[in-house]
Amino acid sequence: MKAHFDTELPKLKDLKRILSIPDGRYYKSRGNFSNSIHRLTDLLGIVARIEKTGKKQSDFRSSDFLITVAEVHSNLFMKLQYDAEVIEGFNLTEQNFDQLANLIDHFYEIHSMIQSVQYMSRTLEDQRDTAVEKGFTDITLLQPDVTSLNNLLEGYGDAQLAIIEKAILDWYESNRWKVASPFKKASSAEPEDETETV
Repeated sequence: MKAHFDTELPKLKDLKRILSIPDGRYYKSRGNFSNSIHRLTDLLGIVARIEKTGKKQSDFRSSDFLITVAEVHSNLFMKLQYDAEVIEGFNLTEQNFDQLANLIDHFYEIHSMIQSVQYMSRTLEDQRDTAVEKGFTDITLLQPDVTSLNNLLEGYGDAQLAIIEKAILDWYESNRWKVASPFKKASSAEPEDETETV
């Protein structure tokens, strides 16, 4: 949820009615659950980056979040009435949340690996110029095979990055709240897991 003041948050009684949930509770995003909320914010920023929406991770920062029962579905009433306040909703379990942490870690790791070799050819060229200025005679410094290096590194890590990006998008689509009929009844069974909206 995104609100400057608590009074701007959707009233819990209205959410219970619209979402057909028996109960729920608000928490501050910068409180005890801040690391978990940051993970979800990270996810939304990564999804925006993959889909090239133009949004940044900071666009998904929340002030509060709501924890309620499992298997919640959003609906058109919810989107129309609280589109400005609700950032996203997820059905979370300990297992799928751990899976998300692993995917995010892999996403940043592969990006780091790709970036670490991105400027190798430029480095060789800069160091060649320095070697000339200093009067060095080592042929490997004066005539680095930049073309061969570029050929070697072409597409470096791209296939793995594509796999990870697809896995992240699949996780997002599988676990975010889906828009369902506003008349869908909440299950009477006791929920095993919790759901969260930020």
